[in-house]
Amino acid sequence: MPDPEGVFFGPAGWSYADWRGPVYPEPLPVRFNHLAFLAAEFDFVEVNTSFYRVPAPALTSGWVSKTAAYQDFIFWIKLHQSFTHERKLEKPMIEGFHACLQPLAEAGKLAGLLAQFPYSFKLEPANLAYLQDLAGHFNAYPLAVEFRHQSWLNDEVLAFFNKSGLIWANIDQPQISASLPLTALVTGQGTAYLRLHGRNYKDWFSGQGRDARYDYCYTDSELGRLAEVVARLKEQAKKVFVSGNNHYKGSAVKNLLQLKEILLKRQQ
Repeated sequence: MPDPEGVFFGPAGWSYADWRGPVYPEPLPVRFNHLAFLAAEFDFVEVNTSFYRVPAPALTSGWVSKTAAYQDFIFWIKLHQSFTHERKLEKPMIEGFHACLQPLAEAGKLAGLLAQFPYSFKLEPANLAYLQDLAGHFNAYPLAVEFRHQSWLNDEVLAFFNKSGLIWANIDQPQISASLPLTALVTGQGTAYLRLHGRNYKDWFSGQGRDARYDYCYTDSELGRLAEVVARLKEQAKKVFVSGNNHYKGSAVKNLLQLKEILLKRQQ
């Protein structure tokens, strides 16, 4: 299925045991290439594992090899949680993270970086200063920044994003308390980013774990409205990246393909 012009789709992560059956073959063939399987259908993937541990350059070099047959397939790399959740900028960690990016960058397969901040990270002077510091350490690459608290939806912040070339990550998430609402904003780089987290209100703040939080499959009508958001982003940006993070049991894969189909029909 071709892409709508200027819109690129990709799931958040690829190493999920619950994808066997809904996404991957079950049982898995010997030496099954998960990345090549996804690259045949999608334009990019968000790397989730880098949030939990910094991948070795040998591992990221392997991702290049596994997707060599798909020259246009690229990677968005999520920053390690020490940068976004622990708010530490320690030199060894920064250097290690830069090292893991090199094989992807040299192969032309590094789309950019994603800083995913938690709901508890609210707009206040110290946090804005930290964000500026963090951005300075990774300004060699496009950097998309995701906030989950609505306090960041602020003219001063958006002006800083535009001035610094940072990419505002628009997100769809359950609207609970002071959660950031769905936006259609484009800041630096002429690049738009939209992340779909699902709308699992019941488990979003339940503490039941990642799989429970992202266990959600969008309805046709919800996807239709999200297609309108993508269209608004496309009016402002040369490139729109749409990521599916409602990964449990492959819902992200299913919904991204459905969303692509809706957009293609509307383009005709």
